[in-house]
Amino acid sequence: MTKTVILEDIDVSIADEEEDKRYVDKLNRNIDKVKYLRLIKGYTQERAANIAGISPRHLQRIEKNLKMS
Repeated sequence: MTKTVILEDIDVSIADEEEDKRYVDKLNRNIDKVKYLRLIKGYTQERAANIAGISPRHLQRIEKNLKMS
């Protein structure tokens, strides 16, 4: 993989994350944000929490409640 290809991949990743942030900002409930970022987009807990604007611990609690229901 060349340096140019890697840089292009990084640019796409950053653009996708910004697009995901805009989409998540339109969602009202944190549970919907977590479902979208974790289940659909596959972000890590840390990254998903950052994008959603919540703490990683709060995200973990939301996921725990999702598994219980």
